[in-house]
Amino acid sequence: MAKNNKFKLNKGVATPFIKNFLRDNKLFLITFFGLYIAIFAISIFIVFNYQDQLSHNNYYQMLLQGEYSYFKVTLKYVLFNILFAFCAMITYRKKYAFALMYFVVTFISYRLAVNIIGSWQYNIVINILNAVLFYFIIYTMYVITIVLIISHINSHYLYCNDRCPATLKSIFKFSLITTIITSVCIIICTVILPMILCKILF
Repeated sequence: MAKNNKFKLNKGVATPFIKNFLRDNKLFLITFFGLYIAIFAISIFIVFNYQDQLSHNNYYQMLLQGEYSYFKVTLKYVLFNILFAFCAMITYRKKYAFALMYFVVTFISYRLAVNIIGSWQYNIVINILNAVLFYFIIYTMYVITIVLIISHINSHYLYCNDRCPATLKSIFKFSLITTIITSVCIIICTVILPMILCKILF
């Protein structure tokens, strides 16, 4: 009974928080993710015409050939996530600086399309696994990191100026937690899923 009450209490606290967060940051969520999806769709259409000139890593093909390095690949994508988180976090220093992150999301979306088309060179199963379970999830994690941090900053930053220790601590703590969670998701895509699918399919 104690466990059930604890679960209900946590759920009762978490649900309003999530609802309030989604309501308060609806503009950022719609514009950032709308841009991400729109640029991706446009980029796929454009890049598809140049697919013969593109060559990018198909990580599941590398896994099949025994050329996949779990450590190097994971480190690369986690470091990119940390970089994007840092860029989003420092936008607190200037008003409306968050607008620069729209260009970053545009770049991420374009690179996602390029990587998927450039690595679409093998059988359909390998291509789909690489596109969906690797590139798409990881690049979406980048956008989630950026949007959550930007939303948090713009929800709390106006409560005091840029020298307010409480605000800076809140921004850093939220950014750190967000980065850790999304980095764990990336690690799942670069380590756990490849290990499991390697045993099952390959």
